[in-house]
Amino acid sequence: MIADVETRWNSSYLTWKRLIKIKDLIDVLASTMLIDPDASTRRDGKRLKKINLTENEWQEIGKLIIILEDFAGATEYLGGSKYTTISLMYSVLAIINQKILPDDNSDVEVIDLTSQNMAFDDDVGYEDAPEDEPISGQPIRRKININMPQNCINLDKRVKAALYQAMNHYWEVPQEQGMLAALLDSRFKELGFTSNSLHLRSQEQLRNAYQDIRILTGENQEVELQPVSLNSLLARIFQDNVTHVNEVANYLALPKIHHDDCPLTWWKTNKTRFPVLSKLARKYLAIPATSTPSERLFSEAGNVMTIKRTQLASNMLENLVFCKKNWRLVGGIFPLKY
Repeated sequence: MIADVETRWNSSYLTWKRLIKIKDLIDVLASTMLIDPDASTRRDGKRLKKINLTENEWQEIGKLIIILEDFAGATEYLGGSKYTTISLMYSVLAIINQKILPDDNSDVEVIDLTSQNMAFDDDVGYEDAPEDEPISGQPIRRKININMPQNCINLDKRVKAALYQAMNHYWEVPQEQGMLAALLDSRFKELGFTSNSLHLRSQEQLRNAYQDIRILTGENQEVELQPVSLNSLLARIFQDNVTHVNEVANYLALPKIHHDDCPLTWWKTNKTRFPVLSKLARKYLAIPATSTPSERLFSEAGNVMTIKRTQLASNMLENLVFCKKNWRLVGGIFPLKY
């Protein structure tokens, strides 16, 4: 459902953005068709003029594009596969929530998001469109009249309120995996997008995960701070009170890195300093925020195993897809000529 919601919002944004670009061309086309010598073209011109958007509707589309541009940006960025995405997810959601926060909740219409049929229209028809043959077992298509102008009064506010309800419904409770990934991302470790209670709870979850992976990897002993010289006076004074290094506390005490820096590179550089936490970071930061990378891989596999290559062995298909995705690492797919 979440992937479906993202796709619908992003699709609406792209459609409206393209529509705004061709607004003037639509007006010119309608005027040109009205004076065309061909009678059928003039009829089409009249219909185009009749169903064309009003000026208020064009203005509202412009406002809706501004509202949805962050959704489109988030969908594109969180669908990446060559950088960590899960750690950024809740930060992005918090920023979007702030942008679509309703100004006044008194007149907000409550939407039933528990039923997909109530939340979205999967099958919509037009009153003047040709009727297709009905398919048994499928519900009757809901008809809308595209000749009727839309009610544009506070339309942008109503859309923002509906999106705000949807955001709080589908992403109401942050998942532990996403919060731990954000905490292990040295760019967002301060968790500035969360409440103080959630911040403390996430830190406690990190400590528990740290202890679990220590036991799993057999690293049950903390690294001890060795004195400079065992014969020194201070060493003899404090030899019964050896200080233990706590990786979690030391990591959380460090300042965050710049948002343009790569957290994976940071952990690679500091893996000897945080041997256990670096393993935890590799585990959580490798989680994709969306299913886009896997779907992209399915498409790549479909391009390799075509209808004429259905007899490919599974290991051969795997090797071909691997070579196709990684051939740039060796500089090309053709051998060097000497």
